[in-house]
Amino acid sequence: MTSSFEPFDLLQGILLLIFLFIYVLAFVIVKPFLLNHKRLISTLSLKITYLIYVFCLLVCTYLFMFFGSKDIEHDLNELVFFGLLICFFIPNLGILFRRNFNKYRNLYNYIFSVINIVVTIFIIYKLNQLHWFIL
Repeated sequence: MTSSFEPFDLLQGILLLIFLFIYVLAFVIVKPFLLNHKRLISTLSLKITYLIYVFCLLVCTYLFMFFGSKDIEHDLNELVFFGLLICFFIPNLGILFRRNFNKYRNLYNYIFSVINIVVTIFIIYKLNQLHWFIL
């Protein structure tokens, strides 16, 4: 029996562990089980949709990195690239600045819950539409 050492498989394993660590870190920072009793539903919806967004982002990034298109410059125009770039930052900024909105926190939580869902659907749709990975 021979064992073949594949550096590509090792890289995949290391990145999978890094992405898993990032997700656990996001879970710890967001604290989904620590809920505000005055804004129970809106807080829960924001935290759950954010964690779903982070999971989708990490899975899509992993699949794109190892199974994605090799000819990306011809598949991607500037508008789609800019849209994907915005999709990476808006939900993260929303979860970071949520404590600055005390008066309209319920509305803020619901708005960013919808934004998280829309961004998640957009990322999956674009990556699937451009056949960058197999779903």
